[in-house]
Amino acid sequence: MPLFLAQFAYSPAAWSTFIKAPQDRAATSEALLKHFGGRLVGLYYTPGAEYDGFALFEAPDEATAAAIEIADVAAGHLSRNRLTRVFSADEARAMLLQAATAPNMTPKSAA
Repeated sequence: MPLFLAQFAYSPAAWSTFIKAPQDRAATSEALLKHFGGRLVGLYYTPGAEYDGFALFEAPDEATAAAIEIADVAAGHLSRNRLTRVFSADEARAMLLQAATAPNMTPKSAA
């Protein structure tokens, strides 16, 4: 199943709620992903960085991953997010092998 990186930043209101009522956001994320046929690989926090954290997750395809992100953003607790498809080392090697078959695209100089 394809792997995705979802970076997120919580809204100030969400942080306020979490401080008053700490909660297991990994369980919430896992439930959302399972609903769409996905799987949470891990949920990690990066306070003080550009994003507050990120989730690594599997989804059946890119459209489903985007639907998951849209549903999460629509809940209103995120101020920013970014979804990125992640490729394994084997997938990257296959991409390189395929790219090596491309025709020469080098621009030609004027004679």
